[in-house]
Amino acid sequence: MEHIDKMHQRIALGVLLVAIAYATSVIRFLVSEEMEGILDIMSRVLGITIIILVLPPFLKFLNMRRKNRGACKEPEGFVIEMFNKATGKAFQFTFLFLVALEVIGMNYLDHLPGEFFIKLIISVSLAIFSLTFFFLNRAGDAGETDDHFGNGENP
Repeated sequence: MEHIDKMHQRIALGVLLVAIAYATSVIRFLVSEEMEGILDIMSRVLGITIIILVLPPFLKFLNMRRKNRGACKEPEGFVIEMFNKATGKAFQFTFLFLVALEVIGMNYLDHLPGEFFIKLIISVSLAIFSLTFFFLNRAGDAGETDDHFGNGENP
């Protein structure tokens, strides 16, 4: 169960890095050609980092699942709950962002191609999911208290 929680945490971090990679693609539309080269290198480094970060625990999970299917069922733990809540919050915020982007885009960004807006929406949506997950996860960790220490009671 702990390994699955760690895998979900790594996936959330990987999603944040994917969001940053999409953000660099968005920034390319707004910067000079010199900066595009730097952003291209940054995107490649992020891609390699994502693979290094997410692939090993994912492969370990697949190996565990292959060996013992019962041990790798989706748990109903805290991390899974935060993952699901973050997904819902990301959807809600993305919808609001789309409404705001329609107004802003029609008035100020109408000269940019559709690819800019698609990558911007993907970047924002993924970033909101990941940041919400980490915020909820941290808030949940801070809210937990260990009754076995510091209160003078025995377990």
